[in-house]
Amino acid sequence: MPPSTTKRIKSPGLNQYGKRGLVVNFFFIILSLPVLFVSAGTIFWINGWVYFGFILAYEIIYILILMRINPGLLNERGKFVKEDTKPFDKVYVVLYLPLSYLILIISGLDAVRYLWSTMPLWISLLGVVLIVLSFYLSFWAISVNSYFECTVRIQKGQKVCKSGPYQLVRHPGYVAGIVSVLAAPLILGSWWGLVPSTIIAIMFIIRTALEDKTLQKELSGYREYAQTTRYRLIPLIW
Repeated sequence: MPPSTTKRIKSPGLNQYGKRGLVVNFFFIILSLPVLFVSAGTIFWINGWVYFGFILAYEIIYILILMRINPGLLNERGKFVKEDTKPFDKVYVVLYLPLSYLILIISGLDAVRYLWSTMPLWISLLGVVLIVLSFYLSFWAISVNSYFECTVRIQKGQKVCKSGPYQLVRHPGYVAGIVSVLAAPLILGSWWGLVPSTIIAIMFIIRTALEDKTLQKELSGYREYAQTTRYRLIPLIW
């Protein structure tokens, strides 16, 4: 998710990549339903429906935002892994999806089917607050960054973004990703679900460091930006 302020030429609509991307994204979202409720052993699981509602709402709002301000980005993101995607990011892409579903599987087994652990309601409500905040941050970053890609690569004409959340940290998209992935098992009411979600969060942190190193080497002006916006993910810490 490299920062950039360069305006991509806006497409008049979705091309084959954009349409394919939407179909694939909705397929994986819908697939989460049987994964959640088969693991739980019941469809009468309020937390599961709440979480599904959030991820479905995120996808719909994300599409509406980009269709309004930059439909070309939907087309680019629909290409998924590109030829110039950095090798370390290809490893991340391969690991991310199965780990994401593992959160759902473990949470269903833990919170409903076998009751391995018990989570108080206020923790689940905290998860709701966190995921809403993460969505807001993600949408904010998308709205100011016309090159908010899903893989790490340097693109022709790319420049450094210094507006919106990029004034606070250099990788706000990853902050949103970390918060949302940690919020998922909280909403689902599973302490054990935090195990795969923490692994993904650690992957995000590693990815942030590797991407930041790539940007400092290859993106003109990024070193200067890093000197003024000093923190990658957490102000005053890192």
